[in-house]
Amino acid sequence: MKKILIIKHGSLGDLILSFGAMKTIKHQFPNADLFLVTQTNFKEIFKDLPYVEHIFEDNRKKNLSSVFSYFKIINKYKIDLVVDLQNSGRTQIYHFFTKFFSNAKVLSARKFSYYRYQQQPLGIQHITQNHQDQLKFLNIDKYFISDLSWMAKSNRFKEKYIVIIPGASKSGEYKKWPIEKYAQVCNYLIKKNFKVFLTGSILDRSDINSIIQLAPQAKDMTEESKIDVFYDLCLHANLIISNDTGPAHMAGLTNKDLIWLANDNKISRSCHPLGNKVHKILSKNVKDIETKDVIKKIDQII
Repeated sequence: MKKILIIKHGSLGDLILSFGAMKTIKHQFPNADLFLVTQTNFKEIFKDLPYVEHIFEDNRKKNLSSVFSYFKIINKYKIDLVVDLQNSGRTQIYHFFTKFFSNAKVLSARKFSYYRYQQQPLGIQHITQNHQDQLKFLNIDKYFISDLSWMAKSNRFKEKYIVIIPGASKSGEYKKWPIEKYAQVCNYLIKKNFKVFLTGSILDRSDINSIIQLAPQAKDMTEESKIDVFYDLCLHANLIISNDTGPAHMAGLTNKDLIWLANDNKISRSCHPLGNKVHKILSKNVKDIETKDVIKKIDQII
């Protein structure tokens, strides 16, 4: 096996959960060149991803240009194997062209694959177990979980602090724990002499400002929350509290204590963060989780 192309679109969390499969493939085929096809916004964030030689952009346009761009990669780089970790209707179209117009073999749950496996639906098992089942078609039995240790830089944060991640994607309003409850937790932690760092992107600034109005000593850390330093911020925290959102997957992989607040549904059962110290607090509706239950878990941890 000389050239292997991995396809993985999706959210930040989805991509991070797939890093274990990439590490596993590289371990199994150490002399192979691995390439990744993903979205533009992830190319810069993970440009130093150690398992791949190059990251190609695919923003999943609604026309044939993406198909042609993808197929050019297959031919130009003489890809021997495509590992489809996305397993979508779009990638099925890619596989049609790959099967009939190239010599590359495809491992996917979709049609036109050379190796086709049966993917379990959401809620049955964790998505990384799906990856393990998929890679067994390549006679791979030893699976590595995702690892972000390569993102660690230096400990710039010397204080005793808690990281809170109160935001979510534009479509993820239903995943957010209420602002008022976050503020109550912030004030509790501040009374226990912890610095409280509120993290997120510019899109989360409104929520963060609302929390600070109710917990004035909490600190807005959006400027220090860029992905390339976010791992370090979490790595040296005493505790992390987060909604079900992409950065929580980064936080979990620090193996620092993470309290994860989420809806109890098929998605959370199959796509929860990995790590040795993930403490889940789930409810049919995340907004119904009581502040006292979060504080009780905090006291058990710190």
